[in-house]
Amino acid sequence: MHRLILAEGRQEFGHFAHHMNHLMHRILQSGFTCDPKASDWTPAVDVCETPDHYEIVVELAGVRRENIEVYTEGGNLTVGGWRGDPTSPRKVCLHQLEIQQGQFLRRLRLPDDADETAVVAKFREGLLRITLSKRPAAGDEGGPSQGE
Repeated sequence: MHRLILAEGRQEFGHFAHHMNHLMHRILQSGFTCDPKASDWTPAVDVCETPDHYEIVVELAGVRRENIEVYTEGGNLTVGGWRGDPTSPRKVCLHQLEIQQGQFLRRLRLPDDADETAVVAKFREGLLRITLSKRPAAGDEGGPSQGE
């Protein structure tokens, strides 16, 4: 096995690779937003399912709680808001600027069994955790079945 060692230009390649990764991420994630022009950046999202609910975790480091909006409508969950500039307001010279800022928007299509009216959102340490209960399956209303 041969290992490629980058000597000169390593920083330029790393920046290029980071830029290409960011670009591919935006291309692949654009299907989840309603209007890609409506946001400056798209937060990362993890979605998991348990037998009785869905949990969605949205990465929102540096976003203030009052700048986050969460709502469900028409079978979609939308998380939107604003992240300001985290750097010093007294900038003299920018050397590197990678943290995305401005308006963000993430819209996810909800599964058919998600209960849009049973949503709980908690924000802590830069992570927004959204829990959506599942509606009972047809014929599974929680009561005793006939013949019992």
